[in-house]
Amino acid sequence: MRKTAFFILIVFLFAGVNRLSAQSLQNTAWKFYVDALHDTLTMHIGADTAYSTSSTGELIVRSHIEVVKDTLKLRDIDGEYPCMDGEGVYRFTVDGDYLSFFLVNDPCENRSGALRDLKMKRTDGK
Repeated sequence: MRKTAFFILIVFLFAGVNRLSAQSLQNTAWKFYVDALHDTLTMHIGADTAYSTSSTGELIVRSHIEVVKDTLKLRDIDGEYPCMDGEGVYRFTVDGDYLSFFLVNDPCENRSGALRDLKMKRTDGK
C-alpha cells in the first residue's frame, strides 16, 4: 500500500513539474537584442500567441504558439517581419529571470537567426 501511494505521489509531482514548465511562459515578457535590427525587442508571451515589439513599441512579429513541456512551437501570423515559411520549433529553459531558446527545427533563417541560442531577460512588459 505504501509503495502504491508513493508511486502515485511521484506521478503527480512529475505531472506538476511538466505543467509548470508550460505555464511558466504564459503572461510573461522578455527583452532581447537583435543585431540585424540594431534594437532591443520585447517578446510578450500569452496563452496561445506571442508578439515582439521594438524599443519604440512597433509590432515586429506576432505568432501563434504552442508550448508542450520544454518545447515552443511558433507560426508567425503578421507584423513588420513575419516569416511565413512554416513553423519554428525551439526547446527552452527558464533559469530565474532568464529564458533561453535552443533551435530544434525552423525553416525560416531570419527567425532562427534571431532566436537560436538566445538568452532573454524577464521584464515587466514595458
